[in-house]
Amino acid sequence: MRISPRRRPAAAFAAVALSFAAASPLPLSGCGGGDSLILVAGQRVDSARLDTDPVSILPSGILMFAYMDATTMFRSNLGPDVSVMVQQLLPLGPESNFVPTRDVTRVFAGAYAMQGADFCAVVQGSFDVDAIRRSVDARKVSLAGVPLSKSRYADNDLYTAGNIGFTLLTAHTALSGNETGMRRALDRIRNGKLTRAVPEWMTNLGRTPNASFAIAGDLSSQSPGGSAMQAMPFLAGANAVRIIGNFQPPGVNFAGTLSFDDDASAETSAAALQSINSISPFMSLLATIGLGITIPPINVAKKEKDVGFTIAADESTARALMRKASDVVRAAVQGDTRR
Repeated sequence: MRISPRRRPAAAFAAVALSFAAASPLPLSGCGGGDSLILVAGQRVDSARLDTDPVSILPSGILMFAYMDATTMFRSNLGPDVSVMVQQLLPLGPESNFVPTRDVTRVFAGAYAMQGADFCAVVQGSFDVDAIRRSVDARKVSLAGVPLSKSRYADNDLYTAGNIGFTLLTAHTALSGNETGMRRALDRIRNGKLTRAVPEWMTNLGRTPNASFAIAGDLSSQSPGGSAMQAMPFLAGANAVRIIGNFQPPGVNFAGTLSFDDDASAETSAAALQSINSISPFMSLLATIGLGITIPPINVAKKEKDVGFTIAADESTARALMRKASDVVRAAVQGDTRR
């Protein structure tokens, strides 16, 4: 059963949620202005449609939605690590007149299962289109040591290394992801389907006041016997996950909810979360993927069919997680180019 977009976060989550400093919500609309670089039937798409509603570019069938307030994250002590992650999405350097901490403001991303493990991200900020094109054409840009190559799809240039790359939509909006994810997003633009396909209950999470990032996932399609369920039994029976976070001391803070179809499953999940440091399968999973880290204490509160939790991780743990994410992208690129 898929979670209803009308379902409210649990009261338990509100009780243990992070204390945010600001009171104004984060918009999920982007910046306006700039010339469109996208052609459909020889005509340029209105740039305002691409710049002001980046979520509408993401394809349908999303399993996991993520929002990142890059400007806020760059200002934190972990700013350099965030910059490395952003550069994985847009592998550009000084020769492209591109500096992530200066030029990127927001990222909207989705994970899919179209032809495998696919992803697509809309990156917003300010981009020097001419400098980027010159540097890529001169093959001065690479991702994980693999030069970017240029191809055409839907009347637009795609720059890829292996199976991952990006394309410029406007001077303020770029599309990144693996090739399947990017092509499905470009198909939406080409077919004029720029209405939001991402469920509202996912995008609403990004409006949480002063959240540096937000993640919302549909777990209803996860097989009960899947590896994730075996390694993380607190997910068994969950149909949705919501997580928000910020980069305030001690490093990175998470607050989230897991939603279930029945009270018994929620009770079991809460118990598993409370004893997570003693769950050997989960710790073995972390070691297997190269994350020999200690899980910080988890505060758990249950309310009916929802389980709320908060985690405060120190900077070293946060950096380890970011490095692993960068390693995954690098391995994906290098693995595809060796085929």
